[in-house]
Amino acid sequence: MAASLWMGDLEPYMDENFISRAFATMGETVMSVKIIRNRLTGIPAGYCFVEFADLATAEKCLHKINGKPLPGATPAKRFKLNYATYGKQPDNSPEYSLFVGDLTPDVDDGMLYEFFVKVYPSCRGGKVVLDQTGMSKGYGFVKFTDELEQKRALTECQGAVGLGSKPVRLSVAIPKASRVKPVEYSQMYSYSYNQYYQQYQNYYAQWGYDQNTGSYSYSYPQYGYTQSTMQTYEEVGDDALEDPMPQLDVTEANKEFMEQSEELYDALMDCHWQPLDTVSSEIPAMM
Repeated sequence: MAASLWMGDLEPYMDENFISRAFATMGETVMSVKIIRNRLTGIPAGYCFVEFADLATAEKCLHKINGKPLPGATPAKRFKLNYATYGKQPDNSPEYSLFVGDLTPDVDDGMLYEFFVKVYPSCRGGKVVLDQTGMSKGYGFVKFTDELEQKRALTECQGAVGLGSKPVRLSVAIPKASRVKPVEYSQMYSYSYNQYYQQYQNYYAQWGYDQNTGSYSYSYPQYGYTQSTMQTYEEVGDDALEDPMPQLDVTEANKEFMEQSEELYDALMDCHWQPLDTVSSEIPAMM
């Protein structure tokens, strides 16, 4: 049975022939391409549906070329693909994600996905986070539909080698709000990991991490993989970033504040400054 992929971020000049040639250049054969247009103006809406011979072919194509440079695109763009259902009931099953750090620049979405899906069949996608120039930021996310496999991957793949040239570092990624929501324009499975991005955008910068050398600028010893792997990163607001500092000891902070306040009060009293009776009172001469 034929299956389709949604393809977005299209320029107006990208017609059916352009899309078909782009897939052919990547070694993929498509059965048809349907550009979606505005019903009133006829102007392309910026996305299309690409049909393949069967679901397996579509799925392989998705994981193989999603995120890779789009041949012939000016300005330069990347394949932005997703599952499509053409109005069918979307899969709202829960997802369990992992944050994957210490990725080298050669790791792409397909490599990230293949690294996990070979051992954990419930892995449904991998996404390497890119900067504005299309270069890897050194981290990404993988999604699972089986929570047990997510937990196994967290434990078994912590510090694993074989994905790029560095051992990978894993943490649980949990969106603050449930992601099970109705989806629009026939997208079945969300590949936009935006609910996880915000708290990781300046992750390395906060810790003084150099992605090129793999070293930290702080003077404390680098921690190993023996620490708790269940460190959880929760989503924060759009204007905030996750605070990596230890939890504030409120009692101790209040104690220090009161001590400082008492010192200030004592210092003022020692100055022998007395309040005036009225604003017109004469200021006494200094002793």
